[in-house]
Amino acid sequence: MTLMQDSLVNRFREGHFDAFEELFNTYWEALYQYTLRILGSEEDAQDLIQDLFVELWERREYLEISTHIRIYLFSATRKKILRKFRDDGLKQKHLEKFILHGELRSELTLNTLIHKDILSQLQEDLHALPAKEKEVFQCYYFEELSIREIALRNGTAEQTVRNQLSNAHRKALPIIHKLLMLI
Repeated sequence: MTLMQDSLVNRFREGHFDAFEELFNTYWEALYQYTLRILGSEEDAQDLIQDLFVELWERREYLEISTHIRIYLFSATRKKILRKFRDDGLKQKHLEKFILHGELRSELTLNTLIHKDILSQLQEDLHALPAKEKEVFQCYYFEELSIREIALRNGTAEQTVRNQLSNAHRKALPIIHKLLMLI
C-alpha cells in the first residue's frame, strides 16, 4: 500500500467518517458498474454495493487489508456476488456466465488475481484434463488468447480448438465449483 492509502485506511479503521466517505466516493461507481455487468440488475447491484460498504463500516476495526484497497474492495465485491449466486441457488447458471462472458478470465489473469492460492489449486487440478484440453483451457483463460490464436499456435482448425475448449470447460466445471466452495 502507498503511504497515502495506508493513512486513509488507518483513518477509516479509527472511525473517521470522512475517510469512509472518501473510500465510498472513490470506489462506489467502479464497484457498481462491475456488479451491474455481472448481475444485470441495477437494483441488485446497488443493494450489493451498499451492503458491502455498510459491512465495511461495521467491521472497520477488524479489517485486515494487506493489499491495495481497490483490490481488497473488488475481491470483497466478487465474494459477495458469488455468495449471492450460491444463496439464490443460481451458482451453476452464473458461474457459466462468469466463464462465458470473460469474468472468470479477467479475474484469473496473473495481473489481477487476488487469491493466488485459488489459481494455484485450479492449475494443479487441471492436470487431470487431457494434455490438449488442458493446453487450450490455459491458453484461453490464463493467457487470454483467442480461439484463432490458439488454432494458429497449435496448427489446428478453429473448430478443433472450440471442441477441445468445450470439453475442457465441461470437465473443469466440477473443479471450479469445488474452488467456489472454498471462497
